[in-house]
Formats: sequence, C-alpha cells, structure tokens
Amino acid sequence: MNDSEFILSFNRYKREFLQQWKLEEDQRGVLEMFEKWLQVRGKEQRNEQGEEAANVPVMPFNAGKDWRMLLEEICRRVEKNLFKRGIVIKCLSAARWGQARGSALCLVLPDRRDVFYRLCRTQPRKGPYSGQKIIKGELVLDGHKHSLFLPLLHYQVEMENRLGFRLERESTRVEETGKYRFKICFPLNERLSVRDCEEIARLMADFILVTREYIEKIGEAKTG
Repeated sequence: MNDSEFILSFNRYKREFLQQWKLEEDQRGVLEMFEKWLQVRGKEQRNEQGEEAANVPVMPFNAGKDWRMLLEEICRRVEKNLFKRGIVIKCLSAARWGQARGSALCLVLPDRRDVFYRLCRTQPRKGPYSGQKIIKGELVLDGHKHSLFLPLLHYQVEMENRLGFRLERESTRVEETGKYRFKICFPLNERLSVRDCEEIARLMADFILVTREYIEKIGEAKTG
C-alpha cells in the first residue's frame, strides 16, 4: 500500500469511527492533525525519494565487455573498505595467482597465502541462480577439507548470524571432487548503480572480515 492508498483508507475508517462514536468537534483534533501530518510527510518522502534517485549515478555496463572493469572496481572498494578496518588485502588476476579462470580476480591476504578469496562473474546452469548473470564471491579452501573447511562448517550458523546473510556451498557432487568453498552471490541487472557496486563491495568485505576471523580462531585452537 502506498501513501495515497493509506491516506484514503484512513479517511474512510475515520469517517466510520466518527459516525460510530459521535465525537464532539473539540474531540476530533488529534485525528485531523494526524491526517494532515500524513499528507505532509507523504509529500516530503516522495520528494526525498525523487531527489535521491536523481542523485544516484548509474554505472551502465555491457555484460559481454565490461565485466572486468566492474570486478576491478568492486575489488578496489573492498581493498579500501578493509584497509580502513586494519586489514591489508591484495587484488590479483586469476592468471597471476595461478588460477585457470581468466576473468576472475583473487583477493589475497599477505599473512594467509594458502587460502584466498575470489571474485568472478558467472551464469550458473543449475541451482537457485540458474540462467542468471551473477557476481560470485567465494572463499576457496581447496586442499583444506579437514584443516579449515570442516571446522568452519561448525561455525557456519554463527558466521551467518554475524553477517546477516546465508553462506552457500558447492553441491555435494562438486565437493566430492575436492572443491571446498563458501560463497555469496549477487544477481545482476544490465545497469548497476554506484550504490549497488558499493553494497556488493561492503558485503564482500564483511564476508572476508568475518571468515578470516574464524580461520584465525581455528588456527589458534590448533596451536594453543
């Protein structure tokens, strides 16, 4: 229900209320004041929303040509976000990091080079995002099933509660091939606003911050 519909409904119920309770004129003041406030506030909100929409720059991108530029921009924002929180992370191309995915970018923590984060674009053929263009951020734990992946599963719900969103995994069939990842996915439209880009970077930075903390906790438990 939008503001106009709400005000119309309010007027209708107000009339029924007044007819039923037969209030005196001096008893109707609060209802009248509330109605006027609704009208003024609704107008202010519409103006604010219009100005806000007009001020949000749009980053149009061509799904076939501009993916690399988009991923680099998100990585730059992730690096900046984490640096402000005391974490240095380096963005490298997948090829430079020895990975096969040429379009992907790897986010590497200098103090933890045995695991890394990856940001890539994909269009899954199966699963909840089947047929959709998405940006996928993932913590790659291949080769660390027992040392990191299984211990992190113990903390999965705790991590999700802190992050405020669900962490996805590979299918059982894929995990059986030795690929162990925690993932977050962002479905995309053909036009992406600066705010969308910032939000993806913020969530990716939070994902790195929280999962890194639990990786360190697991390491400390082993050495302690």
